[in-house]
Amino acid sequence: MQNDSLRPIAARLETYFDWYLHADPDATCEAADLVSRFLALVARPSTAQEARQLLEASGAYALGSAWEEMRAALRMMATV
Repeated sequence: MQNDSLRPIAARLETYFDWYLHADPDATCEAADLVSRFLALVARPSTAQEARQLLEASGAYALGSAWEEMRAALRMMATV
């Protein structure tokens, strides 16, 4: 999966998570960090190992469809 095709997913996740943090101020900082890490992976060339590590870390949360879309993208990135 090319990073160009991941940018729309990253943008949706960033928008959704900004809203989520405003709606639920008690949302965990760890989840926000995972979003930041995903955005960084999309912004630059990344390795399958980095994607696998982030996929494993993100499995501890269930934060809606945008989150699951990120995890699906990470699965694809982890196999390349």
